[in-house]
Amino acid sequence: MGKRLEAGTLNVPQNAPLPGQREDTTMVLIGDEAFALKSYLMKPFPRRLSRSDTRLDNYNYRLCRARRVVENAFGILTKKWRVYKGPIEVKEETTKKIVLATCILHNYLRVNNSDVDITSDEDESSAGFSQIEDNNRRGTNESLRIREKFVNFLNS
Repeated sequence: MGKRLEAGTLNVPQNAPLPGQREDTTMVLIGDEAFALKSYLMKPFPRRLSRSDTRLDNYNYRLCRARRVVENAFGILTKKWRVYKGPIEVKEETTKKIVLATCILHNYLRVNNSDVDITSDEDESSAGFSQIEDNNRRGTNESLRIREKFVNFLNS
């Protein structure tokens, strides 16, 4: 996915203005400090910078809050569906179907108050996710410009 994002070949939504804005803004993913800032991936400002600037601190807070929502959703799915315990090594289209199917099944089970537990007995620590390499490289001018748009939007 990262290679396709870098090459611009991943099918992502068209650029659109943020609410109340006129200028188009790039669609982005949300990452944490482990990732490098890219034009398609926003990450928080370093704590040493945001502590002294309320605009940056507000941006960090909102970005992390949005990331938490996504992490919580996938955390719930991971607890219930074994397919999320490691890398999903299938085609992109199949991955989309897996995510959609597990979301639908999850909602169905919740609506029907089912206590069905289909998790595996594996140790949770063997999730198979590799550690992401720490990368604090400075983002490109384009990625810095895009992040500044989000800072301004979230502080308006």
